[in-house]
Amino acid sequence: MRDGLKYLGGFALAAVLLWIVLRGVDPHQLWASVKQASVLGLLVSAVLNLGHNVFRVWRWKALLKPVRRDLHFRPMFVAVILGYMTSWVIPGRLGEVVRPTLLSAREKVPLGPCLGSVVADRLLDGVAIVVLFSVGIWLSPLTGEAAEHLGLIRSASIFFVAFLAVFIGSLMLATSAREPLGRWIERRGKLVRWMGRTFLSISDGVRALREPRLLVWILAQSMLAWLTIGLATWIGVRAVGADIPFGGVLVMLPMLALGVAVPTPGGAGSYHAAMAFGLMLYHVNDVVAVSAGILMHVVITVPVILLGVVFIWTERISWKDVISAARRLRELGSDASEPLGDAAAVEEGS
Repeated sequence: MRDGLKYLGGFALAAVLLWIVLRGVDPHQLWASVKQASVLGLLVSAVLNLGHNVFRVWRWKALLKPVRRDLHFRPMFVAVILGYMTSWVIPGRLGEVVRPTLLSAREKVPLGPCLGSVVADRLLDGVAIVVLFSVGIWLSPLTGEAAEHLGLIRSASIFFVAFLAVFIGSLMLATSAREPLGRWIERRGKLVRWMGRTFLSISDGVRALREPRLLVWILAQSMLAWLTIGLATWIGVRAVGADIPFGGVLVMLPMLALGVAVPTPGGAGSYHAAMAFGLMLYHVNDVVAVSAGILMHVVITVPVILLGVVFIWTERISWKDVISAARRLRELGSDASEPLGDAAAVEEGS
């Protein structure tokens, strides 16, 4: 019942946001704008957007290198795609949990560090987005009424970076003081012990950030991934008729990332609203802005869903396996998990 209400809530939110986006837009003009879009441009955008996951897998592999050095590209790529597919078809961003738990179950990677690596993955996404946003503002500054929103966006970005820095720093500090923290946690009550075990287990997923060579490689993959997403988005919106500079798309990245993060099915409604608002900041008319949101949403979701279906068939993974893997999260922090003072399980394969 609770899951059903959550899914209904996600669909209801998507419907409300889509109604807000489409309100006041002439349907005939919207359909004409959609039909005039360049199919070739949208296909190129789709290929680039799907291809950015190669950089994600390379970054994920580097993050897990202190845990397992023998992980191969294919199972990690499959986990990434199935994670995204789950997020696109089920409300609640369940795919963020499916990706690490599926890899953990299939490749025998410790669950805590695997989940921690995905936490680090998302934190690094935030850093890359804010950096590229700053570059975009320098390349394509907002003008007119749109410039009034710049102060709020910049303040939110600074706060976001500060939060990310504190969170990443606390995880890295926990890895260096794992044993004394573990002993202290084991003497606490049940709730504190569960929270502490979970936090320390997750913190092992950021150990790679303490190694300078791995850190440089990881940051480079983060920037390449989001530059590819930016390029794919720029080509896609121009294919629809939105004549904005590449720097403008970089400015839009935080909005688009937020739109995807809202727990609606595949970011439906929220992504469309973010795209329309971002394009209107650069004086794109509302019909083109809305049609760009609709077509780019198709571009980023449909290829992943189709490839995910192929992987479920070729890798012999049932949908039940995907959901069951996500439910393994309940094991994290339990008394049955690996002892906190012993990093032997984490060092397997290193």
